[in-house]
Amino acid sequence: MDHNNNQSKKISTLKPLALAVASAALIAAPLSNAGDVQDSGFTLTPSVGYITHDSNRQGVEDTASMSLAGGYQFNSPWAVELAYLTSEPEISGTNLDADSDQLRLDALYHFGKGEKAQPYAVFGLGESDIKSGGSSFDDVFVNAGLGLKYAFNDVVSLRTDVRAIQQKDSDAFQAAVNLGVSFLLGGKSSGTSTTKDDNKDSDRDGVLDRVDACPGTDQNTPVDTSGCPLVLDADGDGVQDKNDICPDTKAGAKVDGRGCYMTLKEDVTVALNVNFANNSDVIVSESNAKILELASFMKQFPMSKVEIKGHTDDRGAASYNKNLSQLRANAVKKVLVEKHGIDANRVTAIGYGEVQPIADNNTAAGRASNRRVEAQVSATVEKTIQ
Repeated sequence: MDHNNNQSKKISTLKPLALAVASAALIAAPLSNAGDVQDSGFTLTPSVGYITHDSNRQGVEDTASMSLAGGYQFNSPWAVELAYLTSEPEISGTNLDADSDQLRLDALYHFGKGEKAQPYAVFGLGESDIKSGGSSFDDVFVNAGLGLKYAFNDVVSLRTDVRAIQQKDSDAFQAAVNLGVSFLLGGKSSGTSTTKDDNKDSDRDGVLDRVDACPGTDQNTPVDTSGCPLVLDADGDGVQDKNDICPDTKAGAKVDGRGCYMTLKEDVTVALNVNFANNSDVIVSESNAKILELASFMKQFPMSKVEIKGHTDDRGAASYNKNLSQLRANAVKKVLVEKHGIDANRVTAIGYGEVQPIADNNTAAGRASNRRVEAQVSATVEKTIQ
């Protein structure tokens, strides 16, 4: 069979196949339920790629390629495009290059759309032409594959696909991988809820409708990633920030419904009964629990203040006892401030010496009781502490 007859045969085969593919795409365009509806518009995709040739049948080696595709994306999962691909493979067993061109008509079907990624299937047919020297070989082929698009914005996407290509006359098989940039030109929204919701935020809370679990929130209300109002309590006092008129209260403090400190209505005296050995200002270990109890109370009521009162028995000079009582009061203040973190300006330490006994100084037991520290906590309460 001469070249012209062979070419006529190939063209006669290509035309009905091209018509079948184009007709199938046009018929399926309105059927959007099976796949993911796309924004419609014209597409332009320049790409680079790599083709593996069946060198035993075609006589050429694997090579890089360049292509340019133009087409139309329907308002459905379907698109069609016409692509031209060119490459310069080496002729097997020589250092010579051949010129290889492909012209193909493809249909694309999109499915499984994600936030940015969009997988698709591609299939179609075309004609290839390999020239070397004065000879030329034409062949009709079909191809099919899978691809992925990654959208940078509504117009530009990165696109890649892998294809299997079967030549008709030579029965040769090829595999190809392509990487390109796809442009959607003059695009229009699909008009379906799926596409609209992708970019719509009806309540203007910063969360798109398609993932908004609480679609009616006010736009000035802070929300979490699901679009539901955040329960904000920055100072950890149990009162939400929107209702908290005292936003800087310390964590763990008792507060009222407005988030402000509760205060005591009357003076409260905490009898520490911190006793000391004769002629000593060293706090005995048994007294640490009582000092901790006072510190915890002051942390619970951060507006409270305390007066630490130091005392002695009546043995020794009055001036000496006055100084010793001050040392004892200072010792308790130091534990409150340095060990338990109470602000120093909330603690007053005063030594009273021997002038305020609570027991008879003529007995050993009485004198031991008089060697003590007392604490007076001052605050005002406005409501009942629960």
